[in-house]
Amino acid sequence: MRTGSVLIGMALLACVGGCKNYRDQLDRADAHYRAARYEAALTNLEDLESDFGHLDANEQVRYRYVRGMTSERLGQREEARHWLILAREDVEQRPAALDEETRAILQRTLTPYDQSVGSNVNPPAAAPAAPTAPATQSARTRSEPRTTP
Repeated sequence: MRTGSVLIGMALLACVGGCKNYRDQLDRADAHYRAARYEAALTNLEDLESDFGHLDANEQVRYRYVRGMTSERLGQREEARHWLILAREDVEQRPAALDEETRAILQRTLTPYDQSVGSNVNPPAAAPAAPTAPATQSARTRSEPRTTP
């Protein structure tokens, strides 16, 4: 019985230690980002990604924010947009996850992405396009037998 209690206690300590390790890794990534060591930050974040589920809800928001901002600084626009949108969605659910200044930076950073997406949705009307020649049938379509209704 005593051995079982000891094993359970050791397992709990390992879990707590592991969770602290994930938090420490996120802190290191955040410190690298703030020191403009973006490649190092990205390396830490990529290493941590497989353990994302071990972070608590607020740490997950912070992970997404730092990952998005790091990608933004590295010029990885699609990656940045992906992570920053996820961070914004999380912040809408739990505003206290990021402080007010960080939320403002998040919104300012996403504004150009939002505008570029919006401008692609309804592009301004252009001059009518020149008529095009009828499309030729592909080889596959030509080789298929015709059926009549």
